Amino acid sequence: PKTTKEERARLVYIIPMFIAVSFTLLVNYQATTVLAIYAETNVNRNLFGFEITPAAYWTLNAFFAVIFGAVLTGIWGKLGKKQPSTPAKMGIGTICYGLAILIMIAPFRIYAPGMKASPLWLVGFYVVMTVGEAICYPAGTSAATAVAPLAFSTQMMTIWFMGQSTGASLCALVANFYKEGAEIPYFVSMGIP
Repeated sequence: PKTTKEERARLVYIIPMFIAVSFTLLVNYQATTVLAIYAETNVNRNLFGFEITPAAYWTLNAFFAVIFGAVLTGIWGKLGKKQPSTPAKMGIGTICYGLAILIMIAPFRIYAPGMKASPLWLVGFYVVMTVGEAICYPAGTSAATAVAPLAFSTQMMTIWFMGQSTGASLCALVANFYKEGAEIPYFVSMGIP
């Protein structure tokens, strides 16, 4: 009784965006699980005589988020009303996440088992993933605010942020399917859908 018919009808539009953000965060959390192990065991972590810890790669996400967030804010501001719609931004950002995890197939095809891969593959993953994050996350938060019924705006944001825990839960489930030597099918299964 606290919502109007129009408000209830708008809620349908958040469902595909919630599913998209859950799966994008599944990819995001690969960085702190499977890719952290990969960085420790299979990546040449020596850079100009300094050893880079696997955890240091995660800081790339924060570094790139500041840069890409500022750049995209400028781009959306310049485009004004000509910028992509919120669903289009969510789609573009979700595609970036899929491409990011697909990038990780290349080092498993290029480097033989036991060879140390270039750290640039992880850097590439973080660049593309963070571009997706900089597009998806603000668009989704904005959409959740826009479609929220007036009486339940706070609850709607809480539900939207549950996408993070859903993505983390999916990561915990999917990580059980990770097997050394079967990385390519593992990454394809996340990047293609």
